[in-house]
Amino acid sequence: MGKKYITKITPKQQKFIDIYTSKYGELSATDCAIKAGYERGSAHTRASELLDWRKHPDVVREIEARQIGNKEVWLVDKTKHLANLTRIQQEARTKGQYGVAAKCEELKGKVQGLYVDRNLTLTKELSEEDINEQMRAQFKTKEEFDALNESLRDELFGKDKS
Repeated sequence: MGKKYITKITPKQQKFIDIYTSKYGELSATDCAIKAGYERGSAHTRASELLDWRKHPDVVREIEARQIGNKEVWLVDKTKHLANLTRIQQEARTKGQYGVAAKCEELKGKVQGLYVDRNLTLTKELSEEDINEQMRAQFKTKEEFDALNESLRDELFGKDKS
């Protein structure tokens, strides 16, 4: 006679599912099992069994169904991201937090591709010639280089009053 599988989810299993799906990525499966009431010494094994579709297909199906719903909430698309930044920006302005509002405006511009960050990351010692070559690759024209340096100078030391 083969092993009989319980097809109904028990209250303890339900608690594991609730904790596992609500704290996904924050707690390990073992921690979820402990919080659900499983013995600390066997929690790792119980969590592994509960996540095994051969041993507990109903539990796994329930977890997968909930995670599909969560993914819709977790996923960020451009429109949702811009809407959230706008909401945060408006709340910040209402509270007089103009630095936060300005940062939101900057981030909204970045999302829409209005800003291009250029970084030069050095991972080895470069000769002066190598550095100059990298800098030339960053700037297409002398005018572009001059404009950036002028902007940086003004930012650091203030604009000339001429």
